[in-house]
Amino acid sequence: MTTPADSSISPLLRPETREALRRLELYARRTVDGLLHGIHRSRRKGISAEFDHHKNYQPGDPIRHVDWKVSARLDRLYVKRYLEDTALAVRLAVDASGSMGQRTGERSLYDQAARLAAALAYLAVRQGDSAGLSLADGERVQWLPAASTQSHFVQILERLAMARPGGQDRLAVALNALAARNEPRGLVAVFSDLMFDPDAIRRPMNRLRAAGHEVLIFQVLDRDTERFPFNRWVIFEPRESSGRRYRLDALSLRRLYVEEYRVWRAEWQEWTRRRDIHLVEVQAEEAVETALGLYLARRSGAEA
Repeated sequence: MTTPADSSISPLLRPETREALRRLELYARRTVDGLLHGIHRSRRKGISAEFDHHKNYQPGDPIRHVDWKVSARLDRLYVKRYLEDTALAVRLAVDASGSMGQRTGERSLYDQAARLAAALAYLAVRQGDSAGLSLADGERVQWLPAASTQSHFVQILERLAMARPGGQDRLAVALNALAARNEPRGLVAVFSDLMFDPDAIRRPMNRLRAAGHEVLIFQVLDRDTERFPFNRWVIFEPRESSGRRYRLDALSLRRLYVEEYRVWRAEWQEWTRRRDIHLVEVQAEEAVETALGLYLARRSGAEA
């Protein structure tokens, strides 16, 4: 997939945003090139290059599928059956709320989520599948339907590159909207730190699964949020609400916070395990190609 020319991108975009788009697409290409080709396989029978098995001929089976050599040897008509690879709709639900602006190193949680989403969209479009986007920021939910063209992939990159995390969480709104559309079954990939009321997002996830969609969660983690490395009085300001500040004794709070955080992580792991939802934990500073490559290898092994 070639990098789009500047003329293919809206002239309203600032030069620094165009540069971000170029970096984002280049990163996506480097991330997924050479990784496993394909993230799904349907067992529907059809016409494909990959042979599956023979079966006895039945009235109505196409004559062109008869294996004449096997039929002559066994003195009975047999037809060939094949695996049919089917196009998959990959719908990306990306959290761009205020908490996703958390940054310990050079990369924020949202930066990492955008890179992961771009890489997965590239992988989907590159192999002939389609990709769509629901981008949930503090003001609204931006939505792009699933499509498989390069120009559509560029639109996904535009939305991801232009977004700035802020405001209240709207990921549950985005997932509820996806569930309400009753679109054909596919893969719904969620990218978030999951730092909100879990019930609000678990309900639409259950609806999506009940409708036949596969749900996959990339949980983006920040090392300071995990370790709480504060040992004095600190002023905390919630990222999803302005004007509120709290001066707290971090040293006395640390033990309680670390324990609560551990329990919260364990609850998400257990909830997803019971519902056969893949939960992929990714550090904000982790190489995307490593995280995605390890997951696809795990996925391939699980589906072998």
